[in-house]
Amino acid sequence: MFGLIIRIVTKKTLVIFRYFGRPKSFLVLLPIVWALVAFGPAIWWLAVETSRHLLLPSPPTQSLEHYRRNRSLHYYLDDIQTLIEPSLLPCTTPDEMVVLVLVASAPLRFDHRQAIRKTWGAHLPTYFVLGLQGDNIDEQLVDNYVEGKQYSDLIVFDFHDHYQNLTLKTALMMKWTLHRCPQAQFLFKTDDDVLVNPWTLRKVLNENEDTLLLGYNKRDSYLHRDEYKKWYTPRWMLREDYVSQYLSGTGYLISGDFISKLLKNAYEVPMVNLEDVYFTYLVAYRRLGLKLAHERRLSPYKPWLKASCLYWDLASVHSMEPDEMVTAWIKIEQYGKLDNHSDVCWFYNTYLRDFSELALY
Repeated sequence: MFGLIIRIVTKKTLVIFRYFGRPKSFLVLLPIVWALVAFGPAIWWLAVETSRHLLLPSPPTQSLEHYRRNRSLHYYLDDIQTLIEPSLLPCTTPDEMVVLVLVASAPLRFDHRQAIRKTWGAHLPTYFVLGLQGDNIDEQLVDNYVEGKQYSDLIVFDFHDHYQNLTLKTALMMKWTLHRCPQAQFLFKTDDDVLVNPWTLRKVLNENEDTLLLGYNKRDSYLHRDEYKKWYTPRWMLREDYVSQYLSGTGYLISGDFISKLLKNAYEVPMVNLEDVYFTYLVAYRRLGLKLAHERRLSPYKPWLKASCLYWDLASVHSMEPDEMVTAWIKIEQYGKLDNHSDVCWFYNTYLRDFSELALY
């Protein structure tokens, strides 16, 4: 930019010399030189700032280098220790549990965990799975220990908590369930920005007692090759550009009888950073040939309209901020407490549901 300015000034100077001659040219150039001296720094700053804003920033750190070194899931799981876990578990009795909910969270997302505790988490056996994040690990562990003591619902593992490590976190959920809660009929893996409707979830479970893997089936998806995307997957990790189908990682159910088989087969498949694509597509669908059952009520979206019946109709809703979750829960809980859990949204279910699926999600 600065070089361009110099070239323009030089060219104009030669034109002035040829037109006015040397003596008059100095008189003409004097104010120009004075202006450059006076305003030069400002022009330079403006040029630099303009260039900086026109250029794209550096791609975000993706933390994928450990995948280059080793992509064996078994290798990582063997070295990861449990740092904090509840002393009292609902699985200590021999009675069978219908569903165990494990929520992928992060050390600094306390507000999201609190929103879940105040709402749907009180109606289901719910635990939060965390790793270690940032530089102040000791301080974080103290905070997590105090939080875990108070609520008895934290499971903290010794690994770097990062979006690109969700595959490891999900595998740790399965391993923990096998060791600590083997009698659970289903494991519901979800995220801390998901609102769960316990009453609708129980309907989903009752209707799918024999299903091994159930979630929102996303079909015909292309992988992100753009480094600026959160879901970036490099070609050296997964060569194919197209995924025919997978279950959205925002919330899917795994049969308790299927967890061990899914995890053992995952040990034979090189890891990728997209946990839902890895476990439900690469391992379950491609390696095991399992049919991925679709359940629209385990939604990876949230309604555009904040209508109570839209939320009541779904078993899970994604992308919820803590305050949104608390607000939406008020109506859900009211509907859930109605006698016999009658069809409180009969008009919506009869006349509007088909339209809402096309227009609102």
